[in-house]
Amino acid sequence: MAILAIDQGTSSTKAVILDEQFQVVAKTDAPLQVEHNQSGASQIDGELIWQSLVAAVTQVLTQIDLSMKLKISAVGLANQGESVLAWDKNTGQPLTPVIIWQDSRSDKLCKERIAHQEFVQSRTGLTIDPYFVAPKILWLRNQYPNLGKDAVITTTDTWLIYRLTNQYVTDKATASRSLLFDLESCTWQQELADIWQIDIDQLPSLVNNDQVIGAINNPQLPALTGVMLTASIVDQPAALLAQNCLSAGQAKCTFGTGAFLLTNIGDQIKISTTGLATSLAWQIKDAACYYLDGQLFTAATAIDWLISNQFIKDISELDKLPEAEGVIASPSFAGIGAPLWRPNATATILGLGLNHGKANIASAVVDGLAAGVAELLNAGKSDGVVINALRVDGGLAQSAKLMQRQADLAQLPIEVYAHPDATAIGVGYLAALGSGQINSLSQVGKYWQPSKTYSPNWSADQAINYLARWRATQAVSLDRE
Repeated sequence: MAILAIDQGTSSTKAVILDEQFQVVAKTDAPLQVEHNQSGASQIDGELIWQSLVAAVTQVLTQIDLSMKLKISAVGLANQGESVLAWDKNTGQPLTPVIIWQDSRSDKLCKERIAHQEFVQSRTGLTIDPYFVAPKILWLRNQYPNLGKDAVITTTDTWLIYRLTNQYVTDKATASRSLLFDLESCTWQQELADIWQIDIDQLPSLVNNDQVIGAINNPQLPALTGVMLTASIVDQPAALLAQNCLSAGQAKCTFGTGAFLLTNIGDQIKISTTGLATSLAWQIKDAACYYLDGQLFTAATAIDWLISNQFIKDISELDKLPEAEGVIASPSFAGIGAPLWRPNATATILGLGLNHGKANIASAVVDGLAAGVAELLNAGKSDGVVINALRVDGGLAQSAKLMQRQADLAQLPIEVYAHPDATAIGVGYLAALGSGQINSLSQVGKYWQPSKTYSPNWSADQAINYLARWRATQAVSLDRE
């Protein structure tokens, strides 16, 4: 018996197979390329996402078929959270591009509704911002007014689940990123939807994160026919779960396309006073868990910018970079999320002299990523959340330079997750729970262990002084309106 965990992310779709001891026995990755432009657009052809899922799943199933003859007993799906598209509910075919979570073109719609901010935050835990789902839905509807009577606009998980199982659902953790979901009742709320001219009767049904959704039945995935999809969740809380952050005060940061800091706050809703978001981590049976989160919209994409502009040749060069030597960077290439919520912010690099070169600038960008996460940790501290260590995962968590600077600026031990695919492993745990293979999350907590721990080398004063200079640099990036 084995679990197939699918992580449909921004830059790729990953498929991972876990055996009965929750060890990764096979994995594959089908890459994707998102289109970005200066207008704030971030989008991709939806069919490319579907085909990447098919390719990743097909390849990983071939691996186990050739080697160990494991039988897939359940499937879990993790999704991007805030990415949306319009699609035909009869055929499942996409009618528009997928508008990726980084897209800021709905900013004007958000500004027109800013008077509702206090009410919206009190109910949803979120700031009115283009990052979240509802503005993107309205923007898409305005851009494509003739979609047809069978068209629906949803997050990508609902569309993928429909193509896999013919069920029209979304999980409650994903719904909590929409600006349409009431945290207290864990339901859609029409009063919230009215702000965005959305009828909640058109929204998908809500399911728990460990709920049996339906049997997979798609001709492009014949090997999975009849296998049950037993879990669905947003990618970031899936990683929180994999990192065994099951108690209040435990925190993780995933360094992927962006950097996403989540702190478990337990079963009580806490609305941030510092600009962080509050969302539902997971609803399992009758138990709810919430988190505070903040994000950097560019992390790996900032490194991709360094590579494409020939500051470095590839990601392996990060750990060979010299010190920044006084160069400071705020790498907000796609705007700023929490805690400032400035979608039109730009990246800024200051402190350049004739003695500096490309390597110093690249080093400053790495330091700037660590500074942005440290600021999010400081916001959580101001909200009264005590964090004693930060657990990290994602591709950039393998960079010793970045992780050491993170420890220096956060003034915390940084514990690196032992496997690069925390999101997939987290949704795999949920799939095991949903299919009855385990009875509680505590049964998988024993599998967590760090592969490496970084301790601060800087003094607290050094960290404070650097962050003060970094904030001044970031302030320059806020001038664009």
